[in-house]
Amino acid sequence: MNKFMATFSQTYLSKVRAKSFMISTLIIVLLIFIGANFDKIIGIFDSSEELTTIKVESDEAFMTQFEAIMNALESDIDVVENDGEIGAAEALLTIDGTEPLSFTLAADQEIPGDQMNDIEMALGELQRTNTIQALNLSPEEAERLNTPPEITYDIASGPEEAEVDEAATPEEEMFETNMLNTIIFYVTVIVMFFIIINYASQIGTEVAMEKTSRVIEMIVSSVPPVTHLLAKISAMILVSLTQLGIFLIAIVIAIQLFDFSDIISDFGLESDDQTLTMIVYSVIYLILGLVLYLSISALLGSFISRMEDLQQALLPVTMFSLIGFYIAIFNVWGSADNMLVKISSYFPLFTPFVMPLRAINEDTSQITLLIGVAILIVSIILAIWLAASIYRNSVLSTSSGIFKNLKRIRKE
Repeated sequence: MNKFMATFSQTYLSKVRAKSFMISTLIIVLLIFIGANFDKIIGIFDSSEELTTIKVESDEAFMTQFEAIMNALESDIDVVENDGEIGAAEALLTIDGTEPLSFTLAADQEIPGDQMNDIEMALGELQRTNTIQALNLSPEEAERLNTPPEITYDIASGPEEAEVDEAATPEEEMFETNMLNTIIFYVTVIVMFFIIINYASQIGTEVAMEKTSRVIEMIVSSVPPVTHLLAKISAMILVSLTQLGIFLIAIVIAIQLFDFSDIISDFGLESDDQTLTMIVYSVIYLILGLVLYLSISALLGSFISRMEDLQQALLPVTMFSLIGFYIAIFNVWGSADNMLVKISSYFPLFTPFVMPLRAINEDTSQITLLIGVAILIVSIILAIWLAASIYRNSVLSTSSGIFKNLKRIRKE
């Protein structure tokens, strides 16, 4: 145990004290705090000042209608009658024509985009009301203007799908995703991908460098090869989790220090019944995914005896992580439970990327998600066992080339 801890602590401390670790961690933490103040940063560069008052030059009936619609939009702009003067943060609305309605909005400053949208929506509703009155439409006829078309889909399908209601609208059949859950998914997959790419290379280099420099000859004289490798793998896993923990702490601090109400309201972020499940399984799959890929990187690093072969050996890690990443990202806005997603979610190297996507869908059962966890745990145990066996048999090998090492290990 002492030999394991000696190698473990030496590897862990050397990595967390490295300048690359500190700089990369600091950059991500800064980006987290910048993102938490994104709306304020935009406000600094946005020279437009919000309107407080719109003065209307028209009859009282029009002004009453306009004011009612602006209040319905929950706008913070006051609507008053024109008094002949336009002050700071004020605008003048005049009617140029009645059939159809045309307006002129005059202001001494640039109007912010969100306020402009409210004004345009209110004037559009006034135009619609004016058109209904001009055409003398009844309330029933006016209501028909907003009625969506009913579409019946006559599409060839299997016997089970034929029982689905054919008059269902596209909005009812489309898989709807909660925006907050989608953001949690994106953060999980993107962070996992970049940490895997970063630390897979590091652990592979760590294992290969010792073998190529022949330092391992002195190490194995005092530490068993398997103990040494497991200590290396454990240390690199803890380094990656340390960096991930720092990111999570930075997010918690940002949430406590800064007001996110404006961002939440702008993007419509609201939790639902799947949010807690999404968070729990995202964290589980993120940790297990990192452990699996780092274990496989150590396994592949055990094959080589020359640094020139390192990139070739680690190519499967890059390739499979990239494929899993793209499968997850490109299916989040489509059907999150299609055949490709279902099949790939049970393939161990794709599971940590794809299973969080399936967790978004409330139809995905807990058993399915737990099966994914079990697949990863079994795969991690198998990868570490293979890495230890191969490292023990090839630790002192001088054979050049991955395939030569494979043939020699298979014979042994």
